[in-house]
Amino acid sequence: MSKKLELNGLWESSRMMLPQHKEPAIRNRKEAQRISRPIRDEQEIQNISAVLSLSHMYKKPIELTLYEEFKIRKITGIVTRTKHGEFRLDIVKPNGETVDWEWIGYRDVLKAELNNEWTEDEMTEL
Repeated sequence: MSKKLELNGLWESSRMMLPQHKEPAIRNRKEAQRISRPIRDEQEIQNISAVLSLSHMYKKPIELTLYEEFKIRKITGIVTRTKHGEFRLDIVKPNGETVDWEWIGYRDVLKAELNNEWTEDEMTEL
């Protein structure tokens, strides 16, 4: 009986939690995993814009690092369409096969890089 009173034993030994206590606990746990949006400098924004434009013009794949509320993810694809505030990225596998597409907001792009599929000749033309 005395072990229940040590440290957090009283709460840990209890198997029941009231719904009004459970919901805020779950919400707080989820909120603690949220990632704040990194701030990009002007040079990085210009670089992202240039890489997205090159992908759209030459139909070549690029690698993007994207911000999401709870994680940072990397994706490879080709920019196929643009509109105000967002662009369509056709997602490609390493073998070049297009598997899916999605609309991505410009503000969610943290980093954009040319894929290794770009040749040295194409790079010097730019």
